[in-house]
Amino acid sequence: MKNTTAVGMRAEDLAAQYLVRHGYEILQRNFKNRFSELDIIAKNTEYICCIEVKYRNSDDYGGGLGAISADKKKRLARGFEYWLYENPAYTKLQPRIDVIAVGSNEKIQFIESAIE
Repeated sequence: MKNTTAVGMRAEDLAAQYLVRHGYEILQRNFKNRFSELDIIAKNTEYICCIEVKYRNSDDYGGGLGAISADKKKRLARGFEYWLYENPAYTKLQPRIDVIAVGSNEKIQFIESAIE
């Protein structure tokens, strides 16, 4: 396993743990479809969320949120729409796309509704 893969997996694990501690239920991780790969799908009592996880060792260039290109945002939105279509049981919840940026010190920055 490449080091970057291991670092990414660790960041996703930390993000999932953070979400669970804050009342979210993890429904799926690393869901792949023809549009994109969705890191985490989670829900709480009000929202069904697609969470993009980004590891950054500094806040330079916009940190985790700045690392998401316009094309990536479109692919995430399409992929999440597809996931919601395939999982109609969650249509009563408000959909939201969030970003969790994990820093080199394992500090979590949770950005709700990061992608419209």
